[in-house]
Amino acid sequence: MNRVAVALLALFAVIFVTVPARAQLFDISSNVDATEVELGDTVTYTMQANSQSADSPSDAKLTSHAGFTIVTSSVFPTHMVSIVNGRRSEKHGLTGTWVLRSDRLGTFTIGPASVMIGAQRRSAPAQRVTVVAPGKGTTKKKPPTSPFDPFGGSGGTWDPFKNLIPGMDDDDRGSDLFGAQSADPKYALDSPRAPVAFLHATVDKTRAVVGEQVTLTVYLYEDPHVRQGHPSDVHEATATDFVKRSLLQDETRAIGLGTAMVGGRPWMVKLVRKNALFPLKTGRLSILPMSLTLPQNRVGLRESETLVVDVSEPPVNGRPPGYQVGDVGDFSLSATVSPRNIDQHGALGVTVELRGTGNLPAQLPTPIIPGVEWLDPTTKDALGATQNDRFGGTRTFTYVVRVHKDGAVDLGEVKVPFWDPSSRRYNVARASLGIVTVAKNAARDAGADEQEQVLPNLPVARNKLEGIASESYLTERAWYWGALFGTPLAGVLLVSAGAGIRRLRERRAAAAPSPEKIARERHAEAEAAVRGSDGKAAMSAIARAVEAAVLAKTTINVKGTSREAALEELTGADVEENVAREVLDVLRACEDARFSPDGVSSESARDLWSKAKTTLDRIKSGEKAA
Repeated sequence: MNRVAVALLALFAVIFVTVPARAQLFDISSNVDATEVELGDTVTYTMQANSQSADSPSDAKLTSHAGFTIVTSSVFPTHMVSIVNGRRSEKHGLTGTWVLRSDRLGTFTIGPASVMIGAQRRSAPAQRVTVVAPGKGTTKKKPPTSPFDPFGGSGGTWDPFKNLIPGMDDDDRGSDLFGAQSADPKYALDSPRAPVAFLHATVDKTRAVVGEQVTLTVYLYEDPHVRQGHPSDVHEATATDFVKRSLLQDETRAIGLGTAMVGGRPWMVKLVRKNALFPLKTGRLSILPMSLTLPQNRVGLRESETLVVDVSEPPVNGRPPGYQVGDVGDFSLSATVSPRNIDQHGALGVTVELRGTGNLPAQLPTPIIPGVEWLDPTTKDALGATQNDRFGGTRTFTYVVRVHKDGAVDLGEVKVPFWDPSSRRYNVARASLGIVTVAKNAARDAGADEQEQVLPNLPVARNKLEGIASESYLTERAWYWGALFGTPLAGVLLVSAGAGIRRLRERRAAAAPSPEKIARERHAEAEAAVRGSDGKAAMSAIARAVEAAVLAKTTINVKGTSREAALEELTGADVEENVAREVLDVLRACEDARFSPDGVSSESARDLWSKAKTTLDRIKSGEKAA
């Protein structure tokens, strides 16, 4: 029994001694060089992993760094051999260092970092860091140190190895810390424009046309070895010959872009401004420098370059009628009209939405039609940065339109010619307004006021004087006064008759044409359009001709009406359902073709017009569609 007890005690001793020993075969730790940093400053997170087993640590990763941007990182292995009391031991290690720049205010968790040990991934502790506003920090940041630096790294006051090897000075150690491998080549420069920090401005093009967007970008380059302060006394780049629009949501803070090689050394790069500039005139137009003052190390004033853009007009050849110099970009138009049925001298609302990128026009040309009065619009903008740093969005124009004539009134179309710099050609954005039905109003026309009575309540004229003997004079003869006053009266009557005839002619000229006349005119326009080479213009003309013909034949306005409602109205007007469906199919084909991105061929337009004429003839004769 004693032998069994001794054996059990020996077994337990082996177990309890071996487990802790195995637990100590691997260890992993982490630290940060500061727990509080100011916005824009950097913090260094260091992870150290050591293994005494045959498996070496590998594949170091930093899994989380919300609120920070990794500026640079480095991972290097270590190997240590020790002999104690004649017993040899080895330790394999891995050290990872991540330099992170703070981007937001608040308290954030960095890490955990992790490594692979054999088939398992082990994690080091995460570290919490608080980011405060510039100038509000209370904790002094310690300089980064190496685990193998017995003198405290670059922050030490004495380094016996300094300048021992030529070229190994402070700048070289800084270059290793920030890592030239992570530098972005598109921000590289041959040499710095000034020590410590400097501004650098660029434009995406040096040649443009009036109204074409020129993108101005201003960068701030900072030496990573110098603690940076908050800029003050900021003066924007002056561009008096341009319309300037910002492409950044917030210009109060710089955006870190990473590092760039400048003169063979890494520099920190920040984006401070990005503007869309639209030239207002031709010539060599200047963009003056942006400037600011940096307080650290008495840096002082820093300015960007002065830039020049050569501006000309778009070509005259092929310029469409109505083009306004400065309308440059990529535009499209859409319009809504409500209501479609009004009384004579009544008003309706027209909303036109201009959408696109570039220099959107501030006003639109409206159709000039006798008897149609356009009032000044109200404008609403939703503009800003779009894809690929383009400026654009929507500009909505809302009009009140008064119609002073009766009948079927075609409001025409709104169109904006523009120059497209991407395709280097002119285009025209169009929006058809369609036909409105105006009921005749028996009320008198505005401006035809009744003639006011001149000098009312005058005393009755006397034809003799009391107390004077009656005498006979020429002026007392009736024919004398008839001749004296009759001649001017006859002249007045003639003038009034002429004015009445003129007003009658003007009213006849301003009177709305009948629906049948409008249908004939639209039919002739469609015939001319399909003979041309512009497929989209032909499709628009076909749609207008079909709408006018249906209105003339059935008194039903299908413009702006849903397919179901139009089908119900047409069948209710004794139009066969198959014929009505063919009419609506033609209109839908016109609408789809006009907005097709692949364009429309003239042959397709001619085929559709032939089909439309056949369908319209069936409405007139009452035949059923095949």
